[in-house]
Amino acid sequence: MTDRGATPEAILSLFAARGDKFSARNLSTAAHRFAKLSRGRNRDVQRNRRVIALADACRCRIRGFDEQALANTAWAFARARIEAPQLLAAIAGAASSRVGEFEPQGLANTAWAFATAGVEAPQLFAAIAGAASSRLGEFEPQGLANTAWAFATAGVEAPELFAAIAGAASARLGEFKPQELANTAWAFATAGVEAPELFAAIAGAASARLGEFKPQELANAAWAFATVGIEVPEFFAVIASAASSRLGEFNPQELANAAWAFATARIEAPELFAAIAGAASSRLGEFNPQNLANTVWAFATAGIEAPQLFAAITGTVPSRLGEFNPQELANTAWAFATVGIEAPELFDAIAGAASSRLGEFNPQALANTAWAYATAGIEAPQLFDAMALAAWSRLDEFNPQELSITAWAFACVDWIKDPEFFTELAYFAVTDLDALDDRGLSQLHLASLHFGLE
Repeated sequence: MTDRGATPEAILSLFAARGDKFSARNLSTAAHRFAKLSRGRNRDVQRNRRVIALADACRCRIRGFDEQALANTAWAFARARIEAPQLLAAIAGAASSRVGEFEPQGLANTAWAFATAGVEAPQLFAAIAGAASSRLGEFEPQGLANTAWAFATAGVEAPELFAAIAGAASARLGEFKPQELANTAWAFATAGVEAPELFAAIAGAASARLGEFKPQELANAAWAFATVGIEVPEFFAVIASAASSRLGEFNPQELANAAWAFATARIEAPELFAAIAGAASSRLGEFNPQNLANTVWAFATAGIEAPQLFAAITGTVPSRLGEFNPQELANTAWAFATVGIEAPELFDAIAGAASSRLGEFNPQALANTAWAYATAGIEAPQLFDAMALAAWSRLDEFNPQELSITAWAFACVDWIKDPEFFTELAYFAVTDLDALDDRGLSQLHLASLHFGLE
């Protein structure tokens, strides 16, 4: 059967009729061709019982699979988005001791497959890292990018591998496609690997080609550079220019990530922010809580006035606050307080959603929430009672800035339910005054005066 005449259904039918006679290579080939042909086609086929039977057949015959068959089979089930954890576990067991015999593409594809499927395989990843590091000169650009992406996505620390990829990739970035450039930057940023020379080289290679980048690639590149904190204003300016006229093609996450990136990098891009506000305002129903919170946080951080966007968010968010995590609740309150937009109904809704969940808030989220309500002048006595209770037993986890902000906020709203709370708060705050900037010292001083602690 040729690929031209083949369909996923035809491959499964052939397996159902003759699969008991398939060799190990036949099984791997069937899985590989099925995955290539089923991409974007009928998803019901992917859940067909014959697919499960194919996975089981591959697992039972895994000892007969050669290195290419192992890599191809892992790649196939991951690409087709078919959950086959038992098969992948069997592949990991069979492959870990044999990765030295894999071709470079097989190494990259195997790592990509396990990361895409979300299957943990620490021994396999460690083996791939060891085998790949000394052979990266044999990898194609896609293999380099996919390997970095896989380790970052899987959350596997491999500093020697990343260092080797940085060296191998830097000299070859002219061969990289836009997706490979963006994915490499994203991977290093996600993994938290410092590679300033690589990022500088990526900025240089990408700047002249951003017109070829898809929306996701533009957003990911901006996000990566903002995350690692490398100052490349010229590169951000080119991204802003390339993105501004194409924001209608961006999905909600890409819009939010672009805004977050420019705000985090402290890059002034008023035209881009105005375009994002326009593109986002009518599509907020498509945004998930993280997208919504990141967008308002970005506009507030960048100091961009976008009244129509904030008004639209005010109408969208209250009914969905049950979906927000603590950080998203805190960031939303902080953003509205920072821009000074009156939204009493939103603040009331956030208070209601947050009060019973403050035990899940980290110190920064608690401090920022208190600051937001104090700054906005919103009376929320029950929320402040709950925040005091949540913070009291955890004050030793607060850093000096969080302590000063919290003290200032409680003083601003004249919370006096239990003076012992402030005595305890002040005790922790004064242990490291050198860590406070002038604003923090001023906040702490004002709070101390208010509560008579000096």
